Amino acid sequence: MNSPTKAILCIPETVREDTLNYRGQVERFLKAETSPVSFRAYRVPMGVYEQRTSGKFMIRVRIGAGLVLPSQLQCLAELSRTYGNGVLHVTTRQDIQIHEVNIEDTPDVLEKLLEVGLSSRGGGGNTVRNITACPETGVCPDEVYDVAPYALAAAEYLLQDRSSFNLPRKYKIVFSGCPQDCAYASVADLGFFAHIKDGVKGFAVYAAGGLGSNPAVAVKIEEFIKAEEIFVVAEAIKQLFDKHGDRANKHKARLRYVLARMGVDEFLHLYRQEKDHLSSEGLPNRAPVIRDVMQDYPVADDSVTIRLWLENGDIPADDLERVGQIACRWGQGLVRTTQLQDLLITGVAADNTDSVNNELKDLGIDVFGNGHPKVVACAGASTCKLGLCLSKGLSKAISDKLTATELPDTVIRISGCPNSCGHHYIADIGFQGRAKRINDRLIPCYDVLVGAKIHEGQASLAERVGTVPAKQIPGLLNEVAGDRSIDDIRLRDLTNLYSKIDDSLLSEDAFCDWGSDEAFSLAGRGPGECGAGVMDVIKLDIEEAKDAIGTKPATDQTVYKAVVAAARALLYKVGLEPKKEREIFKGFSEHLILPGWVKPQTQQLLDHVIDWKIGDRGTIKDLSVQAEDLVDRVEELFLSLDASLNFKAKPIADKTDIEETASQNHVVDLRRVACPMNFVKAKLELEKLEIGDILEVLLDDGEPVRNAPDSFAQQGQDILDIKKIEDYFSVKVKRK
Repeated sequence: MNSPTKAILCIPETVREDTLNYRGQVERFLKAETSPVSFRAYRVPMGVYEQRTSGKFMIRVRIGAGLVLPSQLQCLAELSRTYGNGVLHVTTRQDIQIHEVNIEDTPDVLEKLLEVGLSSRGGGGNTVRNITACPETGVCPDEVYDVAPYALAAAEYLLQDRSSFNLPRKYKIVFSGCPQDCAYASVADLGFFAHIKDGVKGFAVYAAGGLGSNPAVAVKIEEFIKAEEIFVVAEAIKQLFDKHGDRANKHKARLRYVLARMGVDEFLHLYRQEKDHLSSEGLPNRAPVIRDVMQDYPVADDSVTIRLWLENGDIPADDLERVGQIACRWGQGLVRTTQLQDLLITGVAADNTDSVNNELKDLGIDVFGNGHPKVVACAGASTCKLGLCLSKGLSKAISDKLTATELPDTVIRISGCPNSCGHHYIADIGFQGRAKRINDRLIPCYDVLVGAKIHEGQASLAERVGTVPAKQIPGLLNEVAGDRSIDDIRLRDLTNLYSKIDDSLLSEDAFCDWGSDEAFSLAGRGPGECGAGVMDVIKLDIEEAKDAIGTKPATDQTVYKAVVAAARALLYKVGLEPKKEREIFKGFSEHLILPGWVKPQTQQLLDHVIDWKIGDRGTIKDLSVQAEDLVDRVEELFLSLDASLNFKAKPIADKTDIEETASQNHVVDLRRVACPMNFVKAKLELEKLEIGDILEVLLDDGEPVRNAPDSFAQQGQDILDIKKIEDYFSVKVKRK
């Protein structure tokens, strides 16, 4: 029985100082001495995220190289029971999350983590994130050598510098012990592959990969470096990123966009400049000792690894603590988190496997899989404010449907939005949540992706093969599964079939996501801001317009569809949701043409389309160039929208003044107006007022009154009063 106590990751002193200072920041926020926006900028890099449930927070704890001690698991379990919901979550980046924590309790949690050698610093925001490694590093028979010491040392080096927590965007680093790439270094911002050259340990290095929007495979930047050069390389890429990352547009800020913008040759040139400078001038911070952490956790030659399958990465606090005790008694003395959201107990003597399994059977959850396919799912819209679809609900539905088919060699990955927290781009079968409009109603759907390959120097991402309604995904998989494996060709063919949605056959249930009885909605998305949901609806129309105008040769119907979708898209920004073509075009004329946001000639295009629709014009396919022009300009305006739904782009024609008359009593009745449209309409009314004026907004109970006030607060407006009146609420907002 092993019971080691030495910390795996040595927490730098600067991180300790920042953690202890966090309590003061929370106290100032609770006293309203700090705005929600300013406080968010401080707490997120501390690894504290607001969840979907208003007022509840998630704390993401770094697990260096995926290695965690039983004593640390005991602490995590106790914190979850005391301050959270009693369920821990293992992420696809080997972190462990505590959920449903009150903001006033977060300082206690962070400080208690420090006491056992854990930290959430850099668990979120534009920071150096958890540095990951192969889940079986140090015990894998196929590895070149154990990469855990290098992953931990790189983290200890970067975390000591506060500049690592103020980057243009997140910076993810990965260490893989062999070309099979279990850790996914091929798709990281910075990926290291273990090699030995002339008896010297070192790494091949890849950079600028990533799995979010516009994913990319990393490019090779070093054929071979000596192991001790990892600090110079990580620092050089960090400095390149810091200087050239796009801080103005977070959607184009990741390192892969830097490479795409300047090209591979220029990227390599700038990297070598940074590296040469560091090599000659020295590192800006002290390089830590590269420690052989495994020497304190010996493993017998005949030992085995036992995998604990966790459904969606979740495990009750009591069970997590018990797993630590089992690892301490029978295993290597530590537990490992994996990129598949599982846990590993390593170093178990072969003769003791039955004893370990018997103890695991006594846990509150089943950790043996029992023939279910392995499904990796992000938190999704159930808790994540960025989530679009209920990915965990789909995960359960798939597991329930495919129990009998048993796909033991298939990994299904689900992300509730394009951010790819479920790693759908590197899945055997991947699903990415999105919304589509059917008969003017939103329906939850998933893009289906297949064909990924992960291997050093030969990696390729999965390909999107279609979009299927969420409620049809389990049936699709059940139909394609045969002989205990997935046939890619059959999957592509069936996805194409399932993608052809017949609205007449859709049941009312199709408009509800898995695990929800309510109609699918974007309300509540975004960092406390309803406006984020509006952005997604706008994007749907723009994608519809682009798909239509991209169809060649052009037809009357494709031109018509493109113009209507493009004209409708940006009307959500001004609080309009028209259904009929004439209403759409009228709103577009008033809010986009007259103010000069699009060419005045666009009015003629709209008139011609209406004429064709009513039969007064023979064809409009000859207007495809003008229609494409319109779609391009609408997309340009959309991409320039800021968080307050204002255009950063400049008008392209003389602006025509539009009279705006504010209500004399400054009251706007938005009862029976759903999220997020109620917020948009209220925001427009507020903008009509003078600075210091007060707007009274009448809102329904439920999501409207929960979301809209938070949205105004995030934009810096003052919420003076929220008062319930019979079955609705009055919210008073002072314009600043």
